[in-house]
Amino acid sequence: MKADLHLHTTESDGTWTPSQIGTEAVKRGLSVIAITDHDTTAGVKEAVRNAPTELKVIPGIELSTTTEAEEEVHILGYWIDISNPHLEDKLIRFRESRIGRAHEIISKLNQLGIPLNYEDVLQFASRSVVSRSHIAAALQKTGVVQSKTEAFTKWLGVGAPAYVPRFKIEPQEAVGLILDAGGVPVLAHPGLLTDLRIISDLIPHGLVGIEVVHSAHSPSQTEYFLRIAGELGLIPSGGSDCHGPGGKDQLFMGDYTIPIHWVDELYSQRGRY
Repeated sequence: MKADLHLHTTESDGTWTPSQIGTEAVKRGLSVIAITDHDTTAGVKEAVRNAPTELKVIPGIELSTTTEAEEEVHILGYWIDISNPHLEDKLIRFRESRIGRAHEIISKLNQLGIPLNYEDVLQFASRSVVSRSHIAAALQKTGVVQSKTEAFTKWLGVGAPAYVPRFKIEPQEAVGLILDAGGVPVLAHPGLLTDLRIISDLIPHGLVGIEVVHSAHSPSQTEYFLRIAGELGLIPSGGSDCHGPGGKDQLFMGDYTIPIHWVDELYSQRGRY
């Protein structure tokens, strides 16, 4: 039995719908998955309702945060109550800010001579989340760039001409939101961070685990973060961070999995605070 606790659907920047993702998971030998769309839980009910009977689907989320030093940190939440009012209010703020950010980016692109409009972007976005990835897809379709990577490098990334900062919450607040919603907070892909002090900084705020297994982690990083988890009393977790076929990354589902006993350890911490 294997689990993948980091998956995205069309409700954020994935390409599989919430109804499709469970079937694809079973094809790849998975027994447990978590739906962790960016800053939205819109796909959770559909994924649970349409999952094959042999698959367990964990309601989850991946919250985008920024530290005081302006480093982007993502916090995963598992077994959250998706109807929690505090979480719902924050997700509404996220959604509204993403829409406003998209309009600002498009305006900048227009000023730079690129004839893109919001309707072009909505061809790739869900009703819940409009992201730079969707704008990149629209730029690729219209022939402005050859790939999403080029779109970020040339136009949308930090320091690029059309970059607009995102709505910010701090990692500590995200951990608190997940705990308040009855969930289990886990630090996502620490191997992508430059300042690992955030791991120990979040423990007093209720951080439960860290991603040890991730598609961006090298074997040595996986070993390192497994050791760090043991030293700090955190539960190891992990997943592929798969965005589906044609998504922002390779099709990683089934290649980066964790043992079920890690899932059980995480579940044991549900509602601890």
